[in-house]
Amino acid sequence: MKNHPVPRTIFEEDARNAAEQEDLANRLLDESNIQKTKAEMVLDQELLKKYIIYAKRHVSPKLNEIDKDKVTDFYAAIRQASSAVGGIPIAVRHIESVIRMSEAYAKIHLRDYVRSDDIDFAIDMMLESFLQSQKLTVARVLSKKLDKYKSKVTDVNSLLLHILKKLADEQALLKKVKSGIEETERVAVEIKINHFKGEARDFNAVNIDYFLKSSFFKRDFKIVNDTISTVREI
Repeated sequence: MKNHPVPRTIFEEDARNAAEQEDLANRLLDESNIQKTKAEMVLDQELLKKYIIYAKRHVSPKLNEIDKDKVTDFYAAIRQASSAVGGIPIAVRHIESVIRMSEAYAKIHLRDYVRSDDIDFAIDMMLESFLQSQKLTVARVLSKKLDKYKSKVTDVNSLLLHILKKLADEQALLKKVKSGIEETERVAVEIKINHFKGEARDFNAVNIDYFLKSSFFKRDFKIVNDTISTVREI
């Protein structure tokens, strides 16, 4: 007569699941599972999937009252500054997004509580997104007024690319208006490198030469003598 395996009890199944979860958590936090390169840390794709599943199921960071005050202060400051210079106003839903982003950032780090640097990360992301929605002249003023809320690890290349694209779009639009073009057209524009550097300095971005050699720049722009040239669709 064939022997059948004895079914596991609920308690045995729970114990097995708990042991697997503990083992997974230990593996996720074990630095030997992370391959380090010169510029970044690369996590194995399969382990990354398990990491995300674990974080979703077992981590729910809590937000302290002090952290909420920090977000409220940021909302008041950005709303006041935007109103003073005639920028696009920020809405309450944007601040709700800051809270959600800070909780998500804490969750992916497997934290029980949202830390101050989680809030800073979320505020920095929201601020950069908000500045990119403004006209360049307004964004320049707001950037200075709200400088204290900026993270020191902001991606400088992204900021410089945004500034350069804004300059190119403004010149393309002006050229289109002067030429009497009404339909959408690809317009060739040229920007003096010194002019771009001057605009970038207003945003406290100084590492321009490195940016001009980067893949960020070369994707849409090229340098001819002392001029940056590109084609914009307006």
